[in-house]
Amino acid sequence: MPRPISSYRELPPPAALAPYVSCVWVQAIGAGDVAYDHPVLPDGCTDIVSVDGDVMLAGPATRAVTERFEPGSVVVGVRFRAGAAPPLLGFDASELRDRGTPIAELWGRAGATLAARCADGGGGSARLGVLVDGLVRRLDEVPAPDPVATGTAAMLAANPALPVHELADEAALSERQLRRRVELGVGYPPRTLARIFRFQRFLRAARAAAPKGRDLARLAAESGYADQAHLTRESRRLAGLPPAALLDWETRRMTPDD
Repeated sequence: MPRPISSYRELPPPAALAPYVSCVWVQAIGAGDVAYDHPVLPDGCTDIVSVDGDVMLAGPATRAVTERFEPGSVVVGVRFRAGAAPPLLGFDASELRDRGTPIAELWGRAGATLAARCADGGGGSARLGVLVDGLVRRLDEVPAPDPVATGTAAMLAANPALPVHELADEAALSERQLRRRVELGVGYPPRTLARIFRFQRFLRAARAAAPKGRDLARLAAESGYADQAHLTRESRRLAGLPPAALLDWETRRMTPDD
């Protein structure tokens, strides 16, 4: 029974959206006889996603979820920069944490119109254009992203081990003020964001290594974990599986049947 294989590509956003959006993306599910299970792992980001005609807001996650797509599906999305989503969305990121919400529930008539345009939009490229156009139309009404939220997120992406007091000093805020600004902008406080960025760093390093050459102890140390046991605990908390099982599952999903 052939399994479908997924292809995924990211594209830069239009210049007008660049202060808010990190990329736009397209995921195509190939032909097959069974549904494709796609794990969505916490990454510190918020996305607007269109699957066929449905348009959902995927809020910042603290745990993994598995999405199921039928063979031949084309999924498109707009990914916001960590900390930059609230102005365009009209909601604090903390209100959207671990939620998938129809865009019509968030934006009312404007959201329903956007979803209807996606439903009539045809293929993936057309639907992606509708999403982008819908966001561009909102630009005149929104402020710039909070530089504390986006700046702290950028610093933690570069170095997840930074202490909160150093981040607060850099922003000229108290630690309490910093935590509040980051949670409103990103969806969770700095230490949680650091954990997620560190786990994403591990995933990038593991994916770049050949499956048979993965040394989890070495990858754990290089990614900033105290030891392999620390990595395992975090992988179970954020992905629901220990790292070896998670990577093996990913390899199987991305490998065509013989």
